[in-house]
Amino acid sequence: MDLRERIIENAMDMFLHRGCKSVTMDDVATENGISKRTLYEMFSDKSTFLEECILYSSEKMKCNMEEMRKAPGNVLDLLFKVHENQSELSVNLRINFFIELKKFYPEIYTKFVEKFARYHTENISGFLKRGQAEGLVLDDIDTPIVSKAIIEISNIIGNKDIFSLEDITRKQLFKETLIYFFRGISTQKGIEIIDKYLNQK
Repeated sequence: MDLRERIIENAMDMFLHRGCKSVTMDDVATENGISKRTLYEMFSDKSTFLEECILYSSEKMKCNMEEMRKAPGNVLDLLFKVHENQSELSVNLRINFFIELKKFYPEIYTKFVEKFARYHTENISGFLKRGQAEGLVLDDIDTPIVSKAIIEISNIIGNKDIFSLEDITRKQLFKETLIYFFRGISTQKGIEIIDKYLNQK
């Protein structure tokens, strides 16, 4: 990892934990043991820097998703893996980050949310088609509509105005929404796999 990547990774961690508004370029320079001048030679301003951090993180996320997609098992195994990896801390950090990004950097927020939406729609569509090929997802579903519905459910899970963490955990929400949604679009074979997973919980 070169210096630029290290700075971006450290800064993204700072933005997630402390907020994109409160973290200054001075803070980033100090955290990375470099001068503010050196930082500005690499990144012209905070907005540009923030964009690069988000872009870098999104590319890492895509790589992680690709690795998960290539892992042994079927699409439902992947769904269960995502469910098991629902970390309250990491989910809440991401939610708070994007709430603050929307408030203080609306142009960056709009740009990346649209990009994420396109990527996730394509990714979920491929996920559903794979499930159909595996005989786990119903063949007669409207893939584009179902893909958008899954994205909206994911957005609801992350909306603290709808679901308070005092009432339910993100992991429980994932189960009660997405897993049961998938059960509704699954074949009998898929339903049996999902029910077996749920009965073990």
